[in-house]
Amino acid sequence: LPCIAWYRPPAPRSGHHSFILEEVVVRFMRVSLRGVTSGVGPSIRVPRHSSRSSRLSPPLNRNSSVTAIRPLRTLLGGLFGLGAGGDANMPDVPLKKTESEWKELLSSEEYYVLRQKGTERPGVGEYDSFYPTEGYFTCRACDNPLYSAESKFKSGCGWPAFDKCYKGGVITEVDSTMGMRRVEIMCGNCGGHLGHVFENEGFTPTMERHCVNSISVKYNAGEPPSGLEEAKAV
Repeated sequence: LPCIAWYRPPAPRSGHHSFILEEVVVRFMRVSLRGVTSGVGPSIRVPRHSSRSSRLSPPLNRNSSVTAIRPLRTLLGGLFGLGAGGDANMPDVPLKKTESEWKELLSSEEYYVLRQKGTERPGVGEYDSFYPTEGYFTCRACDNPLYSAESKFKSGCGWPAFDKCYKGGVITEVDSTMGMRRVEIMCGNCGGHLGHVFENEGFTPTMERHCVNSISVKYNAGEPPSGLEEAKAV
């Protein structure tokens, strides 16, 4: 059987382990499938994630595209519980579209993250180091208000962080994929994947850190709609 040659990477920032482990599994399966036909089982080395050549974790080399990994991700979803996206993995929300309609509306990268629960690489998102003093953030897919500018803070995790959300704007679901328990956050209107919320880290009085993909949200400089209230998600 192919073996995985592990190395000891620097201690990851919170939230990094999930996509690193996913990439290991994908590489393992690629080589395993090649070994079935060739009889050869080469070892695999886990890459360091310092490269910023791509915003998303799925492409495993500089020339691969986001779409190239989706068939493997679907296969892995059945074997290891990885989210493959699609209607079956989406919550019951007010705004419903077919996956074909979402593909027409979103770019390939947006679709991968919002509908197939993908993850951007850390430190490269549009809003990671963006700290506005006014305005608000909406879902990139449906413009549903999610976060105020005041709720955004610097956590150093590599993704935009918020400590509270608009009531009803964000819904949660326990994510137990890949042997880990995390709380997934999604748009309360369309079900689009935003990221995960982490608790009791002590960054702010709310004790919540919403770790959000930049590509899942959109910043609006104007005043948010009237009547919105902010609250914790969990």
